[in-house]
Amino acid sequence: MTKPLEVEILKTLKYLLKTKEYRSQLEIVEALSELGFDNVTQTKISRLLKKLGAIKARGHHNKIAYCLSGKRLIPNKSQTISSVVIDVKHNGFQIIIKTIKGAGKLISNIIENLGAYFGILGCIASDDTVFVIPSNITMIDNNIALIIKHLDAVITSNHSY
Repeated sequence: MTKPLEVEILKTLKYLLKTKEYRSQLEIVEALSELGFDNVTQTKISRLLKKLGAIKARGHHNKIAYCLSGKRLIPNKSQTISSVVIDVKHNGFQIIIKTIKGAGKLISNIIENLGAYFGILGCIASDDTVFVIPSNITMIDNNIALIIKHLDAVITSNHSY
């Protein structure tokens, strides 16, 4: 079972990887330390990067850095639902949820089961993407807030494609 502190570190690590390029695990350790996560070692970062499915790839300016790949398989029993959600965005009309490979249909089922409460007409899912149709586009920010709260996901951007 995932410990509460580890869940917080995982959420923060996802946020960090989406907002800045980190070329080494030591840079990530330092960034987490600056955010108040003491006693996080390079070994723990290595394990957490693997758990998130992070890989090293070419980023801006052609430099190699860690990023979320979305290429992991469906979560195992010790992972939280929030660990499979990579991003949630909308364009004012539809909501798109990006997940790790294999988790799209799982997340779609969770959201559809609470559809009326969330103000959702329906969902369409692929392996790693959930297309969410809100019942009222003027409430789309509220829809996203409810989805994020329910999935306990850390989302860094809610707008624009």
